[in-house]
Amino acid sequence: MENIIRTCAVSGKKFVIDQQDQEFYKRVAPVINGVAYDLPLPILCPEERRRRRFTHRNERHLYHRKCDLSGKSVISNYSPDGGMVVYDNDEWWSDKWDPKSYGMEFDFQRPFFEQFQELSRKVPQLALSVWNSENSNYCNYVGHVKNSYLIFGSVYSENCYYGSPYYSVDCVDTLVVRECEYCYECVDCRKLYECMYCQDCQGSRNLIYCYDLQNCSDCIGCAGMRNKKFCIFNVQYSEGEYKKYREKLNLCDGKAREKITEELARLKLMIPHRFMQSKQVEYVSGNYVYNSKNALDCYYTDRCEDVRYCAQVVDLKDCYDNNFTEENELCCEYLGSYQNNRILFSKFCNKVSESMYCDSCFTSKNLFGCIGLRGSQYCILNKQYSRKEYEELVPKIIEHMKRAPMRGEGEPRPPPRRGRQVGVEWGEFFPASLSPFGYNETVANEYFPLPREEVEGRAWRWKEEEDKGFYDGPAAEVSADISDVSDEILKQILTCDITGKSYKIIPHELRFYKKMHLPIPRKSPNERHSSRLALRNPQTVWNRKCDKCQLEIQTTYAPERPEQVYCEKCYLAAVY
Repeated sequence: MENIIRTCAVSGKKFVIDQQDQEFYKRVAPVINGVAYDLPLPILCPEERRRRRFTHRNERHLYHRKCDLSGKSVISNYSPDGGMVVYDNDEWWSDKWDPKSYGMEFDFQRPFFEQFQELSRKVPQLALSVWNSENSNYCNYVGHVKNSYLIFGSVYSENCYYGSPYYSVDCVDTLVVRECEYCYECVDCRKLYECMYCQDCQGSRNLIYCYDLQNCSDCIGCAGMRNKKFCIFNVQYSEGEYKKYREKLNLCDGKAREKITEELARLKLMIPHRFMQSKQVEYVSGNYVYNSKNALDCYYTDRCEDVRYCAQVVDLKDCYDNNFTEENELCCEYLGSYQNNRILFSKFCNKVSESMYCDSCFTSKNLFGCIGLRGSQYCILNKQYSRKEYEELVPKIIEHMKRAPMRGEGEPRPPPRRGRQVGVEWGEFFPASLSPFGYNETVANEYFPLPREEVEGRAWRWKEEEDKGFYDGPAAEVSADISDVSDEILKQILTCDITGKSYKIIPHELRFYKKMHLPIPRKSPNERHSSRLALRNPQTVWNRKCDKCQLEIQTTYAPERPEQVYCEKCYLAAVY
């Protein structure tokens, strides 16, 4: 089986579909009544496929609106003017409505995606995607979280605020931290305790402004160290000397924080950088891959095997193009929730198997083009069929989709003549034009930012900025020293120093700052999130040479960047 080289229908970039890819698409091809229906090979490169999925995920832009069933006020990631029917979570899970009552007869005179979009505007959606959680009403895309506020894409966490923690407790302002406790402003860290302003650190405690430390404790402003303690700016001190320095360090002093930040930036350019962050892996590529085998072009991937083109996933087996999901097997082009098996081109489903083109379905199997179903089987566009009817109709729909051209998938560069067709429906994820969100509301804009004119030129939505969020009253006076901040601040409106938008401090948050002796943040939660994102390397690999031995490597450090990037062998020799 030879490699196939294609040109992405949107970006114009060349990409390779190798033997492993081709074998996977054959392996996950749906089998209906004993007949396998082959999946076509992708027409979009991996980056554009990821962008397309990301346009369907709005994590952080929340709105006040009415529940369309009860009329009560709710918080939702669906804006009131977005054309979606939204139910409060309790009402959505109740028996007060039946998703099958919206069932549609498949129309072979119309494209499938057109019919699916019509159905999506009728079937109620969850106000927020929150599963098995407690006292976490202002969170989104979370599961098994407790007593948390404004965390997104998180699982199994408690008492966390403003971030994306996994299996963590008492963490504030984080970006993908796992198994951490009492951590603040940490990015891509694992198994930390009482650490602040850290990135790429693991198995450590009591770190302040550190980068790439493992199995360390009681360090300040350090980078690239292993098994160290009582270090300041990579210099070894005695325990007494370190404690004396730490006692004098006041993190509420902006000048002190600025000095440490500048020195750490200098150290980061002096130390060798590992070509990728990984541990206990075999045959992997990408970045932040742990305890995984045969995971290629993957990012933020844990405990996975035989996966490719995935990001922010845990416990996957035999999956391609999965994002923000856990515990799946044999899934392709999937976004969202978790615990699925053999689900294709779908989003936000949980415990669903042998299904295609579904959205927000739960504990079901053998579904095609369904939305919001629970405990169901043999349904198409939410209409119930017998097994025989289902197995006769689905192949006909697949053949129909093979002939139906996709439109509005996004204009390649340079723009073609209007009306250009990009592929057919069968084998493609939901086009970005079907997303209920504006591009600037979604995680696509975080990882693949585009100006408004280009978004609208691709026939995608753009959400107008609302006036709410700005405060015209007197500016709140906030002391730099947290010791001088009283509970009065909980009643005040703060204004972001960067955007001018208003935000508030909540009681649990204030207690955290006082315990850790940290200043009140002067930027809004979304602006703090953007600052953390800016610290990361892109989810793209480049070919470059090890700066030590000149071995060819693939890394997320672009060749023109100033860091010293080492291959695995040279890096281990340098830091251990």
